[in-house]
Amino acid sequence: MAEKRKLSLMLTTSFESQNTTTVVRLAEAALRQGHSVEIFMMCDGVLNSYDPRLADLMEKGVRITQCEHNAEERHISREIPIEQGSQYIFSTMLDEADRFVCLNN
Repeated sequence: MAEKRKLSLMLTTSFESQNTTTVVRLAEAALRQGHSVEIFMMCDGVLNSYDPRLADLMEKGVRITQCEHNAEERHISREIPIEQGSQYIFSTMLDEADRFVCLNN
């Protein structure tokens, strides 16, 4: 079996963008290959917090974190089970990643 790697994805666009579907598909493909996946959402990307596909990914073991500052700015409910984080959390995700993909506009 191939070595397990970590893919980190950053999403900065809202659900109107095709980027959300791209992130979901990349995450699912990496999981099928046996890799671990982390997603960090910031800017308008935090608006994806309500997307049920993200909850499905979390159930499959994907760590999803959103920028706490951006979530507050956009009045995202803290009841959503997505980890609140900072740019420090994002930087540690980058440091630990074997591959990083940023989807923005």
